[in-house]
Amino acid sequence: MLTIISFLFAGAISGVIIAYSMDMKTPRELLQGAAGGLIAGLLMALMLPR
Repeated sequence: MLTIISFLFAGAISGVIIAYSMDMKTPRELLQGAAGGLIAGLLMALMLPR
């Protein structure tokens, strides 16, 4: 469970960073970046061997 939480947190942070670096500065755009990062982080965490 800690692994999934770690990947979710890292995914959200990196999604915001990527959105900001692409000149998306409104809160809505940053939230969309965070949501995309959460989804990507969850998928990556679920692909790890258990």
